Amino acid sequence: MNSQLFHQIDPLLPYQNTEDAKKFLQASYRSLALSNAEEAAYHNCARFIYSLEHGSVFLRQSAQSPLSIQPVLIFYGLSHYIKACLLTVDPAYPATVHVLAHGLSTRKRKKQNYSFLKDEVRTQRNGLFGHFSEKMFHMEHLEGFKLNMNDLLMQIPEVAHIFSFQAAERPFHSLQQVSSSVYHLPAQLLDDYQMTENRLSDFLEQKTNGKITIETSHKNKLVLKVPDETPPAPCRFDIAANQWFFSRRKTPEAFYPELLVYYTLLYNLSMIARYETEWWYELLKHAPGKEFSLIKQFLHISQYKIPLLIEQFLDKGRS
Repeated sequence: MNSQLFHQIDPLLPYQNTEDAKKFLQASYRSLALSNAEEAAYHNCARFIYSLEHGSVFLRQSAQSPLSIQPVLIFYGLSHYIKACLLTVDPAYPATVHVLAHGLSTRKRKKQNYSFLKDEVRTQRNGLFGHFSEKMFHMEHLEGFKLNMNDLLMQIPEVAHIFSFQAAERPFHSLQQVSSSVYHLPAQLLDDYQMTENRLSDFLEQKTNGKITIETSHKNKLVLKVPDETPPAPCRFDIAANQWFFSRRKTPEAFYPELLVYYTLLYNLSMIARYETEWWYELLKHAPGKEFSLIKQFLHISQYKIPLLIEQFLDKGRS
């Protein structure tokens, strides 16, 4: 899709009126078997709408702002979007102050010769990251994990061409859709994962809770069965190429929902933009290494893709 078109279309606008938002929340709460679904929808309707609107304001402002402050604006835009999503699955949010923190931590002082790609953030017991991971994606026990920035960026298909240019490394295989639930994938993935076909099928089935299985191989291609309309990670949709891709890396980050990947990367970049201004401006003014191209492209694509990922989550709630 043309990038200018993204500025003209707000995929979340249908949710931002009282009548439709209230109906949507009521349906969401009834699916949770909430006894007071109508009352809860009435109570949360305004917060839901305003959270979406506030997220949109931050993202629109980021597109008009200098690159130096874009990470902060995009991160807070995403945070407000996530809070709106949480209201659809957790009517009492925020029930305690423990869910209000970011849920991630990073090294406050960067070492000499700091490299963003080698940097890591650690997941925390409390905070927004763990809470929305559990409530929105049913992921638990994420406390204490270290997440690497290079591994996370390699899960963004729209920056894959930069990795390919810089290191002749292709992070993804393209998926060829055969039918609504069947995809073909190059058999080279067996070498990437260093697994036999049966082992890979078991591995993917376990990692995706049965949402991806390998039926068989066919003419140097693997046949993937995906029962859901939207394939889960490690499948990623590239909005620039308008195509599904499959991660060639089997790191833990490859199996994270894309919103978790964006939240983690933007958290770290926003912290750097706020507290590591010397390194940040050196990067922006002199573009000394390959990190500049990757970060700039990631921030650019974030402004367009985040609303689509939020819409995708909300749309699942309507089905």
